[in-house]
Amino acid sequence: MTFHINAIDTSGALSLHRETVAAAIKKANELLADGCWDVEIITPDGRSYPATALNQLELEQG
Repeated sequence: MTFHINAIDTSGALSLHRETVAAAIKKANELLADGCWDVEIITPDGRSYPATALNQLELEQG
């Protein structure tokens, strides 16, 4: 399963991927801490979770 992480920083758009929900959430939080904005995770089934819903994603994907 591949989770896509999208974000924007001062250089432009970023698009990363991770194999687990835990790794995707960790990377999303790192991007937020580094000052990125519009951070979101796209799940393998196509659902989008903005940064404000990362806790919800963790609960659902567990």
